Amino acid sequence: MNILCIAQLESRIIADEQVAKQTMQPLRTIFYVDKAPAQGIEARRIKIAENHQKLRDIVLAYQPDYVWQIEGDSILPENTLETLVSHYRKKPGVYSGIQVGRHGLYCIGAWHIAKNKKEFASVDHKLTGLQSVDAMGMYCFFTDTATWLSGDCYWKGERWGCDVNYFLSIDAPKFVDMDLHIGHKTRTGIIMPDQPSTCNAVFWQENNNWRFEQV
Repeated sequence: MNILCIAQLESRIIADEQVAKQTMQPLRTIFYVDKAPAQGIEARRIKIAENHQKLRDIVLAYQPDYVWQIEGDSILPENTLETLVSHYRKKPGVYSGIQVGRHGLYCIGAWHIAKNKKEFASVDHKLTGLQSVDAMGMYCFFTDTATWLSGDCYWKGERWGCDVNYFLSIDAPKFVDMDLHIGHKTRTGIIMPDQPSTCNAVFWQENNNWRFEQV
């Protein structure tokens, strides 16, 4: 299969290791290494959106049939790509594993978004199998090139990140495999979705202010 693996990252060491161990290999792997990463959440979100345009240039240049996008701090099971491809073959769409965030609130980075965009909730970490979602992170997802290119990655001060805006702009079914656990590498170790600290979270807008609750 003509699969292009891409990522925007600060170091390619971990990502190279994770791709190399896969039971199914992409045809090409091209990473954009950001040698001057932004600091702070807001600045990082803006930079991620900017760097996504560089990935878009890569995809347009190589014209793969499929795109597998990962991140530089994702720890992937050996069958990750094989599993995502298997799901896609049964029903075309966007497929990802699940990963926990690392910024203090350890919920799954996959979301149900209210139509008015004034409330959103993380997918229930206790679920299993494939679950339909509105958006997820960019830590490990697979889709066809046309669908990947249809996404608009931007950030204009929303409570969520540019990854959520990207997936919300894609008109295709989106699923996360709750049994495909993606580790999140930190300075002190690896956060996994099945750890006791994993929770569910709900965010809502009240009087023009955003609030959240861990549930």
